Amino acid sequence: MPTGKLIVQTRAARGAVPVMGAAVTVYCPDDTNVMQPCVTVRTDTSGSTEAIELEAPSLANMDVQEVPPFASFRVDIDHPDYRPVTVTDVPVYAGITTTLPVTMIPPSSLAELNQRITIRNPKTGPTGSGTES
Repeated sequence: MPTGKLIVQTRAARGAVPVMGAAVTVYCPDDTNVMQPCVTVRTDTSGSTEAIELEAPSLANMDVQEVPPFASFRVDIDHPDYRPVTVTDVPVYAGITTTLPVTMIPPSSLAELNQRITIRNPKTGPTGSGTES
């Protein structure tokens, strides 16, 4: 199967500070479309992951009326100094590198440290970061 690539960029302080050492876990659909963890990497000093290669459907001979022209993934980002973030429905297209920018938010209380922020990604383009829900 063809592949596309995903790079996750983590930033804090309104995008001014890269978040180094965040654990980024990508969840891939299994044969029954249940999301299972398939890749875990850490962000580097620039707050970015390496390019993660993921399976995506070929656009050749595809009827986009029946099948979406991309694969959807869930991405969890965890760092001990920030609230955990989950981004759902992250599209990856064959032959394209998708960049997923994620803003990390420090907790305002100890209770908030364990409250996951879930972002449902309504955009199906390779640079959409979605909106918080």
